[in-house]
Amino acid sequence: MKNIAIVIGTRPELIKMAPVMHELMKRKIPFSFIHSNQHYSKELDGNIIRNLDLPSIDEHLDVGSGLHGAQTGKIMESVEHLWIKHPPRIVVVHGDTNTTLGAALAAAKMHIKVCHVEAGLRSFDNAMPEEINRILTDRISNVLFTPTETSKGYLLKEGMDQEKIVVTGNTVVDALLQHIEIARKKSAVLRTYTLEKNHYACVTMHRPENVDSKKQLEKGIELLVALSKELGYLLVFPIHPRTQQALEKWQIHVPAQYITVIPPVDYLDTLILLENAVLVITDSGGIQEEAYILKRPLITIRTSTERPETLSANVIVGLDKKKAIATWRAYKKGWGKWGNELGDGHAAEKIVDVLERMVKKGKR
Repeated sequence: MKNIAIVIGTRPELIKMAPVMHELMKRKIPFSFIHSNQHYSKELDGNIIRNLDLPSIDEHLDVGSGLHGAQTGKIMESVEHLWIKHPPRIVVVHGDTNTTLGAALAAAKMHIKVCHVEAGLRSFDNAMPEEINRILTDRISNVLFTPTETSKGYLLKEGMDQEKIVVTGNTVVDALLQHIEIARKKSAVLRTYTLEKNHYACVTMHRPENVDSKKQLEKGIELLVALSKELGYLLVFPIHPRTQQALEKWQIHVPAQYITVIPPVDYLDTLILLENAVLVITDSGGIQEEAYILKRPLITIRTSTERPETLSANVIVGLDKKKAIATWRAYKKGWGKWGNELGDGHAAEKIVDVLERMVKKGKR
């Protein structure tokens, strides 16, 4: 096993860890690339790996989907078996998934140093499984790479050792800046769906609280229809498998005159859809960040966010269609301010600086 092991389990983790892997490769620092298969699609993940020019995955773990406890336990068991004979010295995890927590727990119990990328985010909503994963992973990590001063502040208030915390910026900025020009050249998504800049809105909706209840999902569709009528434009909706299954299960109609449902799109197409949308509506944490970086008006259909840096141009509306419409009207009048609070595009360099020092220190 190499000195550094990077463990990911979902496509957002893959995208956000790509700049770190690129920087490690640039400096010729070996690492093992482990995918838990928490969420894995050969087509979608394969596209990301090709588009982002990533190395092949070294180890596929057979985790798959399932209940939170079973999934987290299976991740722990899988990486523990992998590391018993040849443990890495450093395990790098990202974000807030069950893979993040499972790999971090296994590493900590095996006395392997844990580095948490995107540490310190807080929604202050313990009903979100991701919030539990974030808090616990931060507690057992040796190095906490926080994306902003705000996230560092949360950790300090929780009593974390300041020496463990390194403010790096968010790797999502690195990934976006590195690939937006490629996306502009390669993506054909606007032509494919006959879309014109600023003449459509982009929607993503997949969170359990929005799609795992018939009542909530119907309420969500009603909000989207109301927004489409207010905007006078179609809403383009790359459908998440979870949302698609829920719509089919409850036979919920999505009116095509207001909402164009399209298959899931890859990372490059996502960037182009976001960049050219007049408005972005989402319940995704990563999309909140990307829309903010691209300076797009944003409505978040959740009741909380762990990305407070975006709130100068991001309004949390839940599924309240009146609030959503009022927000759009405010945007039309000029409300919204976009800055560079999420970073300068050099987060991966700062992260790898620390990892490189840790590797060299361990060799002495």
